[in-house]
Amino acid sequence: MKLQHECFACSCLIRRLRRRGWIASGMYFRMFLGLQLIIASCADNTDFIRDYFLFKKINRVAGFSCGNPENDFKTAKVLNDAGMTVSLTRFGSNIDLLRFLWTEYGNLGVFLDLGCSDEDDHVSNIYDEASAQYLFEHLHHWLILEEDGKNLTETAQLLNESTFSVITNFMISIRNDDGYALYDVYNHCKHCGGSLIITEFGTWTNNTGLSVNLLDDTFSRRWNHHQIKVKAAGVVGNRPKDHDLITYLQEPNVVPLDNWARFGFALTVHMAEMFNFTLDVIELNYWAKHDKNGPLMNGLKQRKFDLGFFPSIVTKERLAYADVALQVWPARTCFMFLTVPSLKSKLTTVFRPFEASVWCTIFALSILIIFALWLIWKLDNNSNNGESVFVLIAAICQQGLPFESKQFAGRIALLQTMIFGLLVYNCYSAAMVSSRLNIPLDKLNDSLYSLVKSKLKLSARKEIFFNILMSSADPEVEYFKRHWENIPEEKRFQELQDGITSVMSPGHAYHANPVDAYPVIERLFTKQMICQLTEIHLLRPSVLAIWFMRNGQFREISKIGLIRMTTAGIRNRQIHQWSSRKPFCEQNKHYVSSVTILETTSIIILLLVGVILSVIICMIENVVFRMSQRKLVKITTSKHSKKIQHQNKAVDKQKPAPRTKLITTSIKK
Repeated sequence: MKLQHECFACSCLIRRLRRRGWIASGMYFRMFLGLQLIIASCADNTDFIRDYFLFKKINRVAGFSCGNPENDFKTAKVLNDAGMTVSLTRFGSNIDLLRFLWTEYGNLGVFLDLGCSDEDDHVSNIYDEASAQYLFEHLHHWLILEEDGKNLTETAQLLNESTFSVITNFMISIRNDDGYALYDVYNHCKHCGGSLIITEFGTWTNNTGLSVNLLDDTFSRRWNHHQIKVKAAGVVGNRPKDHDLITYLQEPNVVPLDNWARFGFALTVHMAEMFNFTLDVIELNYWAKHDKNGPLMNGLKQRKFDLGFFPSIVTKERLAYADVALQVWPARTCFMFLTVPSLKSKLTTVFRPFEASVWCTIFALSILIIFALWLIWKLDNNSNNGESVFVLIAAICQQGLPFESKQFAGRIALLQTMIFGLLVYNCYSAAMVSSRLNIPLDKLNDSLYSLVKSKLKLSARKEIFFNILMSSADPEVEYFKRHWENIPEEKRFQELQDGITSVMSPGHAYHANPVDAYPVIERLFTKQMICQLTEIHLLRPSVLAIWFMRNGQFREISKIGLIRMTTAGIRNRQIHQWSSRKPFCEQNKHYVSSVTILETTSIIILLLVGVILSVIICMIENVVFRMSQRKLVKITTSKHSKKIQHQNKAVDKQKPAPRTKLITTSIKK
């Protein structure tokens, strides 16, 4: 651009000198010929920029020019004719670089013509600000144009390569006699010990155009990270002090502890082998009580670590701390407890074997039988017709019948009643046994609301990530948290072995990671208890992610490495290795248990009600009987007295009149 500006100025100066006669015609011709050569070389810049960005399939270009309006217009016209939109500015201008070079979805070409920049400070400022805004990544394709004779090393020394990575698209072009020599420049990770790598990319001439030597894919050329040291951190909370960290993370899954970290570390080791870098493993074993994001996320935000091998939950708040590579680890946590047959006594137990329609049919047939017996005995003058109800009850209860009928109709009715009672009795007995074997469990919904209302005793394993689960903004978790905080501190947490042992007694729920709990459950529980095991989730089934430093150098290779491991089956193999299978429950097998007092409570209550009712009726009958007897005695006594008096009067009338002396004597007596 500077050359074009000088070409335009020189042309104007020669014309002025020629008009004034200061330059001869021959001299004018020679100067004009040299000027045309300079103009041709100036035009080469624009053609080279156009050809390079056409090769990169760029349709938007931003550039730093020398500030000459005529040259900027020509540059914009050439690029517009090639189908590119152009935005130009000059070196040294106060410009918001992030806004000028902002792109989020499409590629953007950026060129710097260093031939018209006399001060290296302007160039260094652009590099520093571009590095601070993370503009050296895959969406920005940089093209640096240097003057002829410039040293490539000196040009590279101006770079701020602190944010260069394997996806950096940065090209330095050095002008020569024939055109330009292009050099591909990148650095895997400067703070990890990587060095600037400069590779000859190709050449450009005005006659042949762009000739590219490096036609391989970017990652195929740059996969080798040359053993640079990458800081990988993870949460490890159960490592014994006498165990080496690397050995502990790679040892077989004998004790189910820190499986999340072990799984993530295994994938990270595969990734390191895939891209040839070494791991500087950092252990994090402390998580502040009220810290929602944990030490790993805080370290990634502060750029202390390059990536985290501990799979973590994806939350909106954490996305501002670090970037997600890929969700890889299926995880969940839950409260575990035994679901047993209902511990509450219900009067409906007596009626449970038959459905309501069966009971209604039995009742209707009973009414019909009672009416038929009553009608038959009504017509039988020699039979007692008031006992039809008791006959039916005795038949159903399989008791003897103290009744008989001399007529064939009555005998057929009794036989039919006995058969009906036999069928009802046997069907009810069989249904009761079947109901006992298939008694429904007292199931709870997979909801923390149901868990709180069940009033089960609660405890949990003191996991290092338990705080973040309890600090969720979900209304269900917030409701449960209020109930959890009412539990005394000393009763909230239990060790894994103690917690699983307490679950063996109905009425206790224990929170743990199923991956850790299942091996202990399979060892301690009976087959029936395994089938009765119920889970209510605190962390519902989700897939945890591997995280890396925001805008870090390992964002792309982490994604590519994890995707390759997923498609190759390595991820599934590691999941199978570091997870525990759920203990198998034989659903078709019935487990017989003794009848408890609670199951017979309804029958005992029904019996007691009958006994009490009988006693009350008996007492009432006795009271009524005694009252009636007393009344009858009074009536009888009264009648007897009246009769005696009446007889006495009759005797007195039949006797002769007594003498006076005798009367007097009788009176004296």
